[in-house]
Amino acid sequence: MKRQLTARELILLGMLLVLVLVGGYVMLYYMPMTAELDRLEQEKLSCEDQLAVAQIQVEDKRRMERELEEIFAANPNPLSIAPYDNLQPVMFELNGILQSTPEYSLSFGTVNTEETIVRRQILLSYTSGSYEAAKRVLQQLHDSAYRCMLDNVSISIGERDEGNVSVSASLVFFEYQQG
Repeated sequence: MKRQLTARELILLGMLLVLVLVGGYVMLYYMPMTAELDRLEQEKLSCEDQLAVAQIQVEDKRRMERELEEIFAANPNPLSIAPYDNLQPVMFELNGILQSTPEYSLSFGTVNTEETIVRRQILLSYTSGSYEAAKRVLQQLHDSAYRCMLDNVSISIGERDEGNVSVSASLVFFEYQQG
C-alpha cells in the first residue's frame, strides 16, 4: 500500500530538489566557469604584458636604427671591430705609434675568448722626452685603427734636468669572433 506524502514532506522534498539543483548548478557550471574566466583573465594580462614588452623592443629597435642612420650619414666609413686573431696588424700599429719613443716595452696578458667580443690585454710602458710627446702617443693609441680601450694610465715626470716622462698603461684591444 502506498502512502500519500504529507504537505510537510512535499515541501521538504521540494526544498531538497531546489538545494540539489542550486548545488549542481554551482558545482557543475558556476565554479568551472569562474575558474575558466580567471584563467582567461590571467592569460589576457600576460598577453598584454608581452605586448607592452614587444612594443618597447620595437621602439628601441627603431631608435637604434635611427641612430645608426645618423652615424652612417655623419661618417659613411666608421671604424669597425677587427676579426679575431688580429695580433700581427695590432703589433704593426703599436710599433708604428711607439717608434717615436726612446724606449718601450709590451707585456701580453691573457686573451678572453669566452664571448663574441674578444678582449686582448697588453700592458704598455714607454718613456718620452716631454709630457706633450707622451700625450701625443696616448692620443695616437686612442685614435688607432683598431678598437682599443686605454686603462690604468700612469704618468710620472722625471727630474727637471732629465725631463723624461714615463708612462704605463693597460690597453685592451677588441676583436670580433664569429660564433
